[in-house]
Formats: sequence, C-alpha cells, structure tokens
Amino acid sequence: MKKGNKEKRPAKQVIKELLSLFLVFFKIGLFSFGGGYAMLTLIEAEVVDKHKWISKSELGDIFAIAESTPGPIAVNTATFIGTKRLGVFGGIFATLGVVLPSFIIIVALSYILNLVKDNKWVGFLFKGIRVGVLVLIAKAVFSFFKDMKKTLFSFAIMAISFILVFVLKADVIYVILGTILVCSIAVAVKTYATNRRCHTVGTPEYYNERVGKPVEREEYVSEKAIDADIIKIMPPEAPAKTEDKGGNAE
Repeated sequence: MKKGNKEKRPAKQVIKELLSLFLVFFKIGLFSFGGGYAMLTLIEAEVVDKHKWISKSELGDIFAIAESTPGPIAVNTATFIGTKRLGVFGGIFATLGVVLPSFIIIVALSYILNLVKDNKWVGFLFKGIRVGVLVLIAKAVFSFFKDMKKTLFSFAIMAISFILVFVLKADVIYVILGTILVCSIAVAVKTYATNRRCHTVGTPEYYNERVGKPVEREEYVSEKAIDADIIKIMPPEAPAKTEDKGGNAE
C-alpha cells in the first residue's frame, strides 16, 4: 500500500542517480587543485550550470553553512548537496566522490615524492598549479560577491572582520563566532520589527476579499503611520439584515 501520493522510484533509477552524483563529485575532487576554496568554482559549474540540481542562490547559502560548520568547506558542501538531492545515501556518495581522488593521489605521491622532489620540472609544475589555484579562488570570490545581496550592514561586518583578522591579528574562531552572534541578533531585531506591522485595509470590500489569504509585502504599513492617523484601518461592515415576507428580520 502506498503512503500518500509519493511513488517509490525504481531501484535502478536510484542507483543510477547515486552513481551520477558520485562521478560528478569525483571529477570535481580530481581536478580541483588547491583545496576547498578552489573547488567552489568547479562545484558551481557542475551542480548549478551543467546539471541544474540547485540554484546559484541556494549554492551561496550552502557555502555559508559549510564554511561556518566544522570540517573542510568542499567536503561539507558535497555532503550537503548530496543529502539534499538523494538523502543520506546521496550525502555518502557525494562525500566519497569528492575525497577519494585526494586520498588516492596522496597515497600514490607518498611513494614517489622522494624520487622526484629535486626534479626541476616537478618544481615548475607546482609553481604553475599555485597560479591556477589563485585564479580559481579569485573567480569564486568575485562570482559570489557579484550575486550576493549587498547591504550597509554586510559591508560593515566584512570590513570589521577584515580589520580584526589582518590588522589586529584576532583569532579567526572568535571572529566567526562573533559574526554569527551579531547577525543572529540583527535578524531577531528585524523579525521583531516586521511582526509589529499592521495590515492596511483600504475598504471593507477589500478587507472581506483578503480574509484568510496571504498578505502581500506592499500591504503592510508601520504602526507609527496608523498612530499618526496617516493610514485609517477600516473594519469590515456587518452584513445587512434582510427581512422575510412576514416582516421578521433574519
């Protein structure tokens, strides 16, 4: 018996999607030189532009969550996206896909690094990789900065954090925790202020039509405007009483 309207997907389809998820993140892990931040550009290209599993704004939120939680940002991002797409198994397959290339390469290099560490061509290779890593990180920074919502508050947080870390040499952990605390307070204050707004009622007819329906953003005004008698809130009119043929009011 099926529960609700959800139909169970065939096992073959689920396995195919899991393998596709694994291969996508395996490719990201295989070609992302420079660590987690260098992966951000490739993750965006694969999961947003190519496969369209999530939107760019969602990916920005995922990056923020992955950065503010313990662990490497690329691994956290892969786990989050995999879980969002295919549940717990999706998170496991995506995480394995993104970490396996690094594991395999590091194990292989540990056996041959001593043999090639003095080779000048290997040195040139590593220098070239450093430049490529810098470009990938810079592209990720400018791409998400361009699309993120910019406010005076966000610029202030960014500037203060930069000064604390690079000028005053403050501990990054305390800066992150302080930022989370300040932003949480700001959101709470904004939510409280929003909840203290009243519904603008133009006419009784309009009011009656809107009962039980979601209220649009432009239908709100501040209580201050109401108290100053700038906006008048008109209550709905009582329905007119009708009389039957015997003269009795209904």
